[in-house]
Amino acid sequence: MRTQVAEASPSQDTDFVPSEPMHQPAGPQWLAGRYTPADKLDQSPRPELGWFLDEDVLAPLPHGSMLVQLWVSAEGRIDRAELLRAEPPGDWALRALAPLPGTPMRPGVRDGHPVAATLVVELVSDNERFR
Repeated sequence: MRTQVAEASPSQDTDFVPSEPMHQPAGPQWLAGRYTPADKLDQSPRPELGWFLDEDVLAPLPHGSMLVQLWVSAEGRIDRAELLRAEPPGDWALRALAPLPGTPMRPGVRDGHPVAATLVVELVSDNERFR
């Protein structure tokens, strides 16, 4: 699966799956102001080994894409993931993304220090299948 970091704000097309929070921690640690946008960092967060996705859900799809906003802690943990759009539309994307919060991440870096950050990634099929 190819990953692209989206620089622009995602469009709000009605043809796509609506935004739905996938995972959000409870308690005071969830403060939106603590997360710096990736475009303001020296280095964006990125997965250590690749994205954790439900391959059983993806296997029957010949092609597709998902636009996902992530909130990544300074420790490299995905604190929140929100599906912004999926093509083709359907509930397959939320099911495929269920394991995503378990993805080990390298945190964002600013001034040589790890920081909590937000970023938007596009996960797309490659060679007519997800991988």
